[in-house]
Amino acid sequence: MNRYQSPYGVYPQQPYVSVQPPQWADPMKLEQKELRRAVSRLSFAALAGLPLQYIFIHVAAIILMVCGVNLLAPTGNTVGGLPATAYYLVASMMSYFSIVLPYALFLAVGRRRLRDTVLVEKTGALNGILLVLAGVFVCMVMNIPANLISVLLESLGLNGAANTESFTVTTLPELLTMLLSVVLIAPVTEEFAYRGVATAVMRRWGDWTAILFSGLLFGMAHYSFQGLPVVLVGGFVMAFLYVRTRNIWISIAVHFMNNLIAVLPIAVNYLFGAEASTAVNVVSFYAVILVGIAALAILCVLHASGRPVFRTPVQRGLPVRNKALQLVGNPGFIVYFIVFIAMSVVSLYAA
Repeated sequence: MNRYQSPYGVYPQQPYVSVQPPQWADPMKLEQKELRRAVSRLSFAALAGLPLQYIFIHVAAIILMVCGVNLLAPTGNTVGGLPATAYYLVASMMSYFSIVLPYALFLAVGRRRLRDTVLVEKTGALNGILLVLAGVFVCMVMNIPANLISVLLESLGLNGAANTESFTVTTLPELLTMLLSVVLIAPVTEEFAYRGVATAVMRRWGDWTAILFSGLLFGMAHYSFQGLPVVLVGGFVMAFLYVRTRNIWISIAVHFMNNLIAVLPIAVNYLFGAEASTAVNVVSFYAVILVGIAALAILCVLHASGRPVFRTPVQRGLPVRNKALQLVGNPGFIVYFIVFIAMSVVSLYAA
């Protein structure tokens, strides 16, 4: 073996060996791993809402019983086994505990900054209003297949009721707390989680990937086959608007309007009776359709005239091999999907 002289002595000269980079150093494989990790953690964050809801509702029930509320034989209007006013207040607080908390922990664990995910950029008043109206229109149209599914399920003797159909109000406090929970709190907490965090994080691998995955995540979080057309497409629409406008308030406004329209007949029924409720339900549907079509037409005219509707181009993101497989082939999404199917089947047989 050849030897060579160094300042520190004589050492044998080592033969040249070609060293191949380790497999894990392949940038494409690293990106696949990062995508699977992000999707899995986001799915587990969505799934965490179920046990957290269970814990919170039972703690709230214990507190109510300590305060003298008889939950074993409740009187008056009840929702979910609780007095209606108490239920709506508990649901408002539970939104932060079961939705905001898991995604806030996701940001903390990933050392992501809130200002880098929950974006609020200028959109323009006219553009913002038109986009909100168009978004609500698309969501409203999806009530048609959702209603058809509900009718089909009920014809088979299954539960076809939408989530809001179980909400009732008989007093003014119940009405106010229902509006607080469904119309004000839910849009803010859910948009923070599914658009402000999930959509923003997934944009690393492309805007369309972010839109499709976060919409799917949002749709499955409602654990209902009956309402899936509305919430799934609604999730896509709100994610699309958030990605293209980079303004969380646009998607919050669409969510707010959707929830308001859903509970408006319930509020009108309490205030003015069943006939007025039916009339408002029909009028609001056609009003949203007509206004939405007009908004879409104006947006098309603005686009054709060269005025940009969106200020940010579509982002292609980092390339990943077998992207679809990485999105669904990870522990978090698989468990989440199984739980979604199980919970949705259970809801079909709910009284």
